[in-house]
Amino acid sequence: MTSDRPLLVVTATLGRSPWLCRTVLSVAAYAGPHATHVLVAPPETLGALRRSYPGCTVVPDTVSRGVYPAINLGIAHGAKQSWKWFTWINDDDEFTPGFAHHLSRTLRHDGNSLEAPWSYGQIQLTNCDAHDLGRLAVARSPSSIVSLAQAGVNPLNQQGMLAPRAWVAKCGPLREDLLICADVDFWLKAAVAGAKFQCSPEIVALFRLHEGQISGDVTRHRAEFRKVVQGVAGVSRDKIVRWATLTRFRLDNVGVYANRIHRCGLKGGFAMLEQPVRKPS
Repeated sequence: MTSDRPLLVVTATLGRSPWLCRTVLSVAAYAGPHATHVLVAPPETLGALRRSYPGCTVVPDTVSRGVYPAINLGIAHGAKQSWKWFTWINDDDEFTPGFAHHLSRTLRHDGNSLEAPWSYGQIQLTNCDAHDLGRLAVARSPSSIVSLAQAGVNPLNQQGMLAPRAWVAKCGPLREDLLICADVDFWLKAAVAGAKFQCSPEIVALFRLHEGQISGDVTRHRAEFRKVVQGVAGVSRDKIVRWATLTRFRLDNVGVYANRIHRCGLKGGFAMLEQPVRKPS
């Protein structure tokens, strides 16, 4: 593994995703010489993956207990390296050209400091046929992240999130009892502990909706989200605060909602996960 690259990117994969090549190419194209890309995969796939992706570090998934345990293995594999920023990207998602600007701006900070901000950006939705399904609504005001989560709204997504190494160490490994929302738990713990967040204006990643993805289990997804939020201390439950926060979030994202309705009809985020749109209207 290259030791002097400031960004560690981890992808957990079974080696069967038809989009893995696009994932790897997007990391190379938009993180380039700044990133070490670690693929964590079943032992029987290592040879084929190393031949197909010689620019990646391929390590065995020795626990085979799901995505988050595999990501923890990827982080542990890089523990002795000098990276300062961390992210992971699933083997069906991609970084976009905007990620390069997002990363460049983030690298101005020292990821070994707890003063360094977590950075997230705008997320483009696509499907297995590469249709543009619009964007996800995200919190433009980072100060509202915790209160939005308490109100039942996911204020940001993991794709393209850049976490400072100091906070990765402080927050500890990703929770392995969760199948879908360990990312929410990860950054929400940091937010409550006083981490700073910043929102990039660029579209930093593509989130691909397709049948069979884990997050499409909406019943479990909702339950895990509630479980994570209920475990957070120090969150305001004031109804007026919640209403004001939700109103601002919706006003900030009016254009996002209008564009998505135009493309996909009146389908909310969970409905789109549960029944991915094959072709936008």
